[in-house]
Amino acid sequence: MLGVIIGSVVLFIVGWAIIKGKYAPLTLFLSGVFMLICSIVLQTGKFMPKKATPTGNEYLDIVEYIRYMFSDRMADLGLLIMFMVGFATYMTHIGANSAFVSLTTGRLAKIKSPYFMIFVAFAIAKLISMVITSAAGLGVLCLALLGPILISLGLNKLTVGSICCMSGAASMVLIGASTAASAKATSLSLLDYVFLYKIPAALPTSIVIGIALVFWNRYLDKKEGWVCSEHVGESIEFDDAIKPPTASAPKIYAILPFLPMILVVVFSEYCLKSIKLNISAIILLSVIIAMCFETIRHGFKFEPLAEGLKVFLQAMGRSLSGVVALIIAAGVFAQGFKSLGMLDSIVSLANTLGLGGFGMSVVFVLITTVVAIIAGSNGASFYPLVELAPQIATKLNVSSVMLVLPMHQASTIARPLSPVSGVVVAIAGMLKCNPLSLVKRCSVPAILGLISHHIFVFLLVL
Repeated sequence: MLGVIIGSVVLFIVGWAIIKGKYAPLTLFLSGVFMLICSIVLQTGKFMPKKATPTGNEYLDIVEYIRYMFSDRMADLGLLIMFMVGFATYMTHIGANSAFVSLTTGRLAKIKSPYFMIFVAFAIAKLISMVITSAAGLGVLCLALLGPILISLGLNKLTVGSICCMSGAASMVLIGASTAASAKATSLSLLDYVFLYKIPAALPTSIVIGIALVFWNRYLDKKEGWVCSEHVGESIEFDDAIKPPTASAPKIYAILPFLPMILVVVFSEYCLKSIKLNISAIILLSVIIAMCFETIRHGFKFEPLAEGLKVFLQAMGRSLSGVVALIIAAGVFAQGFKSLGMLDSIVSLANTLGLGGFGMSVVFVLITTVVAIIAGSNGASFYPLVELAPQIATKLNVSSVMLVLPMHQASTIARPLSPVSGVVVAIAGMLKCNPLSLVKRCSVPAILGLISHHIFVFLLVL
């Protein structure tokens, strides 16, 4: 009982620290180590995995456990995430993302119906989101690309801002740290997690969000007295630093950001069964293919290739100090949480209240949503919870996808509801409007997206 009390207090303190913007990896490391020490003193549970060798001293075992976490996470999940971030950055560097974006937005100006354009613009933003992994970067890019066209049709700038803020909601991206962590937590291959669960649930959710954006913005425009026909032909200017990307790369480069998706399918049981390639190897192969394109494009010059490789490796290094460090720290925190008996208490409480798997997934989604709204970020709450989800799912005898996927996407759908999130602040700054006005425009589409996505996931795992 004392262990549960200590764990609850630590959980509250960690939540407070994250909301206050304290450095999340250090917060999670310190709280995890403290709980591991308490578990030794109270003899509430063992934390050393079978693959790790005990030191002979219980307290020094904590240091060995942290070393083991670095070794285990960096050898598999951490390396995968580093490759993913490096690949995404390299695609931006060589102009492949810009080539894809220019193709998707080329005929946009021919559509004249303003409110129908809301849905079309959101659909195009979702396509672009498949190659841009940063929510703030995606929102800014969409506004730079789509903003002038949408505003010239007479749409309210707040409507345009809501489309851009919601562009990353219900993510369908393959190359992402949270996607890799979620796939690992569900014990599914990245291919199965993305194509059997993530995208099938995200597609109908995106349709719901797109339709909600149309009717909710139309309702607010009518309430505020905004008539689109009276504002046709208006324009908007952004700062010089904010410009649409130039389509300097050849059009064929538009396929390069999708190489990992394509090759994952090619080297799978659905296609070439005889060849087995790890997803990290597939991303490396994708980089090599892209470098071959660059070699031909630059006439076999050494310097452009060297600069591209440098960008790729530097992005890997930044991800190590960012997302990978957070995942390792979250693992230490989750183990401390578990060692104090908190996991068993949560499952016992869930059974007592009759929550079951669906009820527990609702709790996880609510926690992720609240933290995402308050803190404007989801990582520090998502990664510790995703570490705990598989064990809770096992104890409740439900599919881990039921717990992991709703929480995973809740962090993307709820982000526009936070006035301090990077994407809302960035869009509000570009449009010179109050962040809360954008949150209001995103509110109903985001809430409907959260509810509908949860239902779609539940239907998928039945």
